[in-house]
Amino acid sequence: MNKLFFSAKKEVLLIVRDVPGLLILFLMPVLLMTVVIMAQEFTLRNEMGKTRLLFIDDSHTGFSNSLHKNLLSSGFFDTDTLAEGKAVTKRQAAAIISTGKYSAGLYIGPGDSAIEIISDPALSGPYRSNLVTPLKYLVRGTQTSYMIEEMLAVSAGDMKPLIDKAIEESTGKLPVVRESFAGSELREIKPTAIQNIVPGFILFAMFFIVIPLAASIISEKNEGAFQRLHTLPVGYGVILGSKVLVYFIVCMIQFLLMMLVGLWIFPNLLQMPPLQVGNNGPAILFATTASSLAAIGFGILVGSAAGTMAQASLFGSVMVVLLGVISGTFLPVHVMPRAIQMISVISPMRWGIDNYLDVFIRGGGIIDILPRSLLLFTFFIFAMITSIYIFAVRKTKF
Repeated sequence: MNKLFFSAKKEVLLIVRDVPGLLILFLMPVLLMTVVIMAQEFTLRNEMGKTRLLFIDDSHTGFSNSLHKNLLSSGFFDTDTLAEGKAVTKRQAAAIISTGKYSAGLYIGPGDSAIEIISDPALSGPYRSNLVTPLKYLVRGTQTSYMIEEMLAVSAGDMKPLIDKAIEESTGKLPVVRESFAGSELREIKPTAIQNIVPGFILFAMFFIVIPLAASIISEKNEGAFQRLHTLPVGYGVILGSKVLVYFIVCMIQFLLMMLVGLWIFPNLLQMPPLQVGNNGPAILFATTASSLAAIGFGILVGSAAGTMAQASLFGSVMVVLLGVISGTFLPVHVMPRAIQMISVISPMRWGIDNYLDVFIRGGGIIDILPRSLLLFTFFIFAMITSIYIFAVRKTKF
């Protein structure tokens, strides 16, 4: 036990004396997570807000008036009929829209002869699609409604007031459409960008210990520390066990920092929704333990296999970023191509992220996350056995 204690003490001293390494371990993931969440949160708010729309009506018919009313009442568009305080032609409107003052324009030709959506060419493809598609449905719905009203006006005669009243009463009885979220708990947890991003960056931060952990192993190999330790009755298990113990504590601190940011800093300082983690503490601890050990195993494996600091730093950092991308750290996995979704199934980082999503959002427990947690434990054991084998084959003296 004393051997493990003093070996762990050595690891702690190496960590605390490396100030840049401490910033990489703790501050960098927190800052990166904060920036990504703020960017996505404010992007979503802007997309959910009203879109500035220029309405150019060269028709002035009942249909164009109905369409204008529907645009105003939809709640999705901030509709202007004047640009810079005056009526404009289609050509003038296109020139104004191209400057970015409006996201789009809707042109109605004389006698309803033409309907054209004019969009800003600088809009991104997905945003343009999300803007144009609702406009098309709204125009088509107004056309259908206006056509039915004209048919009723012609055919109903004196019965039209009664028909209009019946339609109005029937419409008022329609149920309100509400949104709910599937879950196993009676208490509803509303998913947000924060709910989905924080788990990814917890795993990203944990796996980023590959840089200081691998550097520690390579430094000890190159500086002869292992050879000196080998003169004492200290074996593989004590040396690697001390690293596991110390970096497990580091992972726990990273987890707590992420929780602090999500639970307190986001709602109190940045006016964003707080992170909701459910109420299953044992499942959260179990998921964190499994993820931490997998990250530690990855770091030890890289440090054991790499021959130089440059190899470990380059390979480790690139692999962590790559695993983060395909595992859902920056974007949800379900929006990625099918091939990447298939590859991500074998990523330990994705196993950990899915565990947190099950607990935080779906209200799952230990039983729900047990299969992926066992995979994480298995990965840790495999990494440790492989690392010991690499040292034995290379006849590295501890």
